Amino acid sequence: MNDLRGGATLIRGQHRAGFRDLDEFWQRLNGLDAEIRALAPHAPGFVQDTINRTLDRIVAFEPSISVIGQVKAGKSSLLNAMIGETGLLPSDVNPWTSVITGVHINSRNRPPKTRALFRFFDAAEWDRLVETGGRLGEMAQRSGFETEAGEIRKQVMEMRRTTEERLGEEFTGLLGTSHAFPEIEKQVIDRYICYGDPEDDAMAQDGVYADLTKSADLYIDLPGYPKGLCLRDTPGVNDTFMMREQITLNAISESRVCLVVLSAHQALSTMDMALMRIICSVEAREVLIFVNRIDELADPVNALQDIHANIQKTLRNAGVGADVEVLFGSAYWANCALDGSWDGMSPGSRAALDRILAEAGIAAADPADMPQFLLSASGIEELHRAIVKRVIEGPGAAIMRDLETELENITRMIETVTTAASGQPDKPAIEIDTETVRATLAQIRKAAEDQFDAAAVESREALTGRLQKSQDAFIDSAMEALGSHLSAFGEKQGWSYGVTSLRMMMRTAFFSASATLKRDTNDCLGTALASYQSLMCDKLGMQPEDVEMELPPSPRQKPPTALAKTLTLDLQSGGWRRFWRFGRSGRPDKRHETLIRAETDPMVDELLTDYFDPSVAEHREVLAGFLDDQENFVNAVLDYVDTGESEQDGGVTEVRENVA
Repeated sequence: MNDLRGGATLIRGQHRAGFRDLDEFWQRLNGLDAEIRALAPHAPGFVQDTINRTLDRIVAFEPSISVIGQVKAGKSSLLNAMIGETGLLPSDVNPWTSVITGVHINSRNRPPKTRALFRFFDAAEWDRLVETGGRLGEMAQRSGFETEAGEIRKQVMEMRRTTEERLGEEFTGLLGTSHAFPEIEKQVIDRYICYGDPEDDAMAQDGVYADLTKSADLYIDLPGYPKGLCLRDTPGVNDTFMMREQITLNAISESRVCLVVLSAHQALSTMDMALMRIICSVEAREVLIFVNRIDELADPVNALQDIHANIQKTLRNAGVGADVEVLFGSAYWANCALDGSWDGMSPGSRAALDRILAEAGIAAADPADMPQFLLSASGIEELHRAIVKRVIEGPGAAIMRDLETELENITRMIETVTTAASGQPDKPAIEIDTETVRATLAQIRKAAEDQFDAAAVESREALTGRLQKSQDAFIDSAMEALGSHLSAFGEKQGWSYGVTSLRMMMRTAFFSASATLKRDTNDCLGTALASYQSLMCDKLGMQPEDVEMELPPSPRQKPPTALAKTLTLDLQSGGWRRFWRFGRSGRPDKRHETLIRAETDPMVDELLTDYFDPSVAEHREVLAGFLDDQENFVNAVLDYVDTGESEQDGGVTEVRENVA
């Protein structure tokens, strides 16, 4: 190996360059934070809650990027390369990552004296896993295949037995708790987040807690990297029993960027359908595809064109927009550059690199330049820039708009109350009917809440109808296809039927309902604001320009990742084909329809109860906060106009500190 650690250090500096565009964004965000904090000591008490709520949002802001892909696509190795810490996450052939792991870079919200935090499943979650046999067991039982469900539960029970046996008396005490460590150590990470080989004495402690660990959070400080950024490594989408499928899908729904990692060899044919389901459930502009391991291609220059064309075709066929960006690279090359191990590259990887250099017109690279060539060919810096672009244009732009609106409204309210306090001698005094004003405030609130609740009920009913209509249309189509299949093949051949059309119909219905909810909420807010403005102008003598306010932003709609859940219709491996072998009648009957409906009913229920209903609650919370702010504003003006002083005056008693 070359003794070029100084060169590797230089490469690390260059490696961070792709993230530097975030610095300008953070400067702008910090500027708004400082502006609000400078305003706070002189602000009247009625805006206390609004100011603290706004500051809390700034401190809590942490863009999250979920890294997803098949087992062994190289996700962990890629994440290590992205942060320049080549040995942080286990990336060997065995063990592999089994626990969703958040890597928090330069976090402003790190728990005290904690660098590594591991949370365990609670007793209810663990018991549910064993009782049902995980997602596969639930699917088998729901579909009426008791024998298969029993076999799956038996396998999961064996997993539980070995876990409890391995942990002994410690097992019960771990459920529902967490372990925290002041420093990050590789052997600690290996114990909690990856499976090892129990037959290998050298790896006996690897994964000792992995079955029981629900999530892991690692907090690392990296000079030169942006603050407040989280990269989430997830279990492979082809995880055994799909036990952690929902955890992975929840993480994706919370993230604003979804990084899909493909192996160059897998991408030559088609993208994994589980990945396609995930991509189809989120906004295309929030998705990045990184084709990893191009160093293993015999002819990367020509192969990449074919891979890119294949991916684009697959995306088009799935109805995904053109906003999905596809990047190519090699985490292996990046790690070689970062840790100074380029002399030890495999012959195949070196040959692939030479082909790329030759295409660029470089006959033979100077050994001293090799790390720089490796880093450039790895695609990591380009990936950094693509992530940063989406962070800035997505969640970054959203929070900046929200904060600027909040600041403008806070400033306007303070100025209006100050004007009321100083009096307007050139205007005749008006007689204030305090009781009428306060009664009108209550009427405005009730009218706004009633309007919102009625609209939300109507939207939910409309969504329910559209989802059920989509389900019925899909079942009719599936039954027709099944009838044709049975007529042609009878019971001798397993049947398959794609669920993509159902997912796309339900996705369209869901986002349409979400757009309606957003529009209805804005209508409620606008009507309430107009009523407040009319009240203050007519009853309190304010001028229209003094009470102009911006409406609060709508909460972000989480992507409906329930649509990405695996169904038995998706499973076409040997054992699962038996699910779709029916009797000898040669035609489908009611039992078949019931089976398909049982498989798709949970999708309808989850879209309503796990996604739409929480969205309604979030929109109502925004409405309630706006009504509170406006009532406090009106009452403050009323107090000043009526008495010359405010019951709510006295300034801000507490301004929350920004955690560095």
